[in-house]
Amino acid sequence: MKKEEFVKDVGNWDNHRLLLWPALEATKKLLLPVLELGCGEGSTPFLKKYCHDEGLELFSYDYNEKWAALYGATHTDWSMFGAICAVKYGVCLIDESPGEHRKESLQKVNAEIIVIHDSEPKGWNSSDYQVRPLFKNFKYVRDLESVVRGGAWATMLSNTINVNKI
Repeated sequence: MKKEEFVKDVGNWDNHRLLLWPALEATKKLLLPVLELGCGEGSTPFLKKYCHDEGLELFSYDYNEKWAALYGATHTDWSMFGAICAVKYGVCLIDESPGEHRKESLQKVNAEIIVIHDSEPKGWNSSDYQVRPLFKNFKYVRDLESVVRGGAWATMLSNTINVNKI
């Protein structure tokens, strides 16, 4: 998959793709699987194509049974989260529901680079997922602020790869 196709027509709701691309490119030679927590039109088709083209495994999970079925993801109530976190990933996208679970994901997922959506200082719907205080646990942090006032941010985090240079 080419970059132009991966980031084409990115909007506020799927701006995390702008960070996913460099994260995937920076880790693809490690041949580690990719993890998607929360599937949807803004990420799953792109991750599936990228992983297929690069020979990487993609593990995709969603809390919503209908969304999981629609995108070919594994439906989970997050009770199996410990097993999901036992694997080392190259990239993990955190964009799951309920949004409050993202805090747990950020603390437990083992990935070279984590991309998290809806990471703005105050959540888009006036609720705060309380993930930003956890960013201090990462050596490298790169924010992508929304171009829409009050819109969603995305953030790339890592302890091993300087995400500000990719």
